[in-house]
Amino acid sequence: MLFGTLGSKNVNGNKPNAIDVSVCGHRGAVFAEPENTVKGFRAAINMGCDSFELDVFLLKDGNLVVFHGDGSDKNPGLLHSYCGVQVSVLDYDYEEVKKLNLRKECKEIPCDHDKLLGAYIPLLEEVLIEAKKSGIYVKIELKGPGTEVPCLELVEKLKMVDQCSFSSFNHDRVANIRNLRPERKLDGSHRYITGCLFNENVPDDFVEECEAIGATEIHLKYDTCTKERVVAIHDKGLRSMAWFRGPKGMKLDSASKYLDVGNEDNAMYQVLINTGVMIMCVNRPDVLLKLLQKYNRH
Repeated sequence: MLFGTLGSKNVNGNKPNAIDVSVCGHRGAVFAEPENTVKGFRAAINMGCDSFELDVFLLKDGNLVVFHGDGSDKNPGLLHSYCGVQVSVLDYDYEEVKKLNLRKECKEIPCDHDKLLGAYIPLLEEVLIEAKKSGIYVKIELKGPGTEVPCLELVEKLKMVDQCSFSSFNHDRVANIRNLRPERKLDGSHRYITGCLFNENVPDDFVEECEAIGATEIHLKYDTCTKERVVAIHDKGLRSMAWFRGPKGMKLDSASKYLDVGNEDNAMYQVLINTGVMIMCVNRPDVLLKLLQKYNRH
C-alpha cells in the first residue's frame, strides 16, 4: 500500500530547497466552485494553477460539452446523481443539456450549495476561450466516444494546440490522436501532447505500451504512483502525472484505506511529491499551491 510505506512517517524529513511540481486543478477547483463549470475553471485560474483538467463528451447534435457524470470509464456520463435523471448526457442535445440543473445532493460537488446558482454544463469551446484569455494550460480528457476529431478541430480552430493536451483511459483514442497528428517540433518532440490514463491495474509493460502509441505523458492514479514507476516513465523521456479521484472517492479512501494521511492534506501531497512526479492533478489545488510556496520561498 503506497501510504503504508511512503506516508506520514516520511513527510517531516529534510526537504529539498525547491520543489518543481506542476499544479493541475482536477475538474477545476471543486471545493471552491462546481466541477467542470466555467466558474470552477476561473477559480483554478485565480488560485494560480498551472493547468486544469476537464472531461469531454460529444453530444448527438455534434456539440462538445464539459461534464464528468456517474458511471464507469466504459459507461460514463450518467446524469443520475448530478442532475436527477436516469439517462446519459449522450442521450441529449445541447438544448436539452442547457436545461439541466446540478444537484446539491451530488457527492462530487462538495462546494457550498449557493455556488450552484448560475452553474451549468458548458460547451468545450466556451471553456477553451476562457482559458485562452488567461494563458492557463488545459488537459482535455476524451471521456466519451467520438471525441478525438472534433476536439482536435476545435483546439486547432482556436489556435490552442500549444495550450492543450489530449488524454484518455481508452488508449485507442490516444493512439488515434497521434495517428491524426504525428507532427514533431524541431527538437524532435511531439507538437500534440497526449496522455495515457491508468486506473488501479497498471501492467508491468505500461511504459512500453504508451511508447508504442506515441504518448507523451503517462497519468497514474495517485495511489499507484510510486517512485519506481515515475523513474521508469522519465527514463523513457515521457512526462508523468498523478491524478486524484473525485471528492467522493478521495473521502472514502482517506477514511478507510490510508489512515496515516488526511484527505488531500499536506501529508498526502508530500507523499506524491516524494515520488518525483511532474504534475499533480488535485481536487484541492489551493492546499498544494500553499505547500509548494512554503518550500519554494526564497
